Amino acid sequence: QEELHSSREATIIGGTTGLRGVMASARVVAGRDSPVLLTGETGSGKEIIANFIHRQSSRRNGPLIKVNCGAIPDTLVDSELFGHEKGAFTGADSQNKGRFERANGGTIFLDEVAELPLPAQVRMLRVLQNKLIERVGGTEPIPVDIRIIAATHRNLEAEIVAGLVRGALYDRLNVVNRTLPPLAERREDIPLLAQHFLSALTEKYRKKVNGYASDAMEVLLKAAWPGNVRQLFNVVEKC
Repeated sequence: QEELHSSREATIIGGTTGLRGVMASARVVAGRDSPVLLTGETGSGKEIIANFIHRQSSRRNGPLIKVNCGAIPDTLVDSELFGHEKGAFTGADSQNKGRFERANGGTIFLDEVAELPLPAQVRMLRVLQNKLIERVGGTEPIPVDIRIIAATHRNLEAEIVAGLVRGALYDRLNVVNRTLPPLAERREDIPLLAQHFLSALTEKYRKKVNGYASDAMEVLLKAAWPGNVRQLFNVVEKC
């Protein structure tokens, strides 16, 4: 449901209306292999655009590995991203490939990249610059053929001033920068999204619903939607 992807049209809902500018840029970016930084409010659809860029790229047949950087405990970041060798630490009973290594030949999507601790940001610079990683406990660099797409809802320039994000990492990621508009700035997409969600949910729950009453749609169109598309989906599901 979160992907908002129509298999019938192979397009993104809103791609020809409120998101048409973003989609046009995404198609151009997909043909390159440079890092992409997607910015925008939480729930605005950054992951969907990352999916689209990967599907339209020359790496479409390779893996798309997604990482929620804010959900990884600081003590496990290196192991999760770069992998570890057997015996590298207590409990490391076998060799483990990290997310970067598993994305070899494809794309890695780093969601909420600003949440990474500073030491991990330093190690990521080497990946961006040389496409090399080292597993925890390893001694040999491992080459990886990957494309990096990063996303954040934060103001990275302000985060750099606050000392929470390294400027060098921002410079490496900010080769191509696209900002997604919040749902409140593309209200023409609300009826399309609401109908798409309703169709998906009625099929999921095996219910028959004809559509929205006119006053119900008016409420949806006038709402503030601070949680963006994700909030709209949740509201439709609750109703």
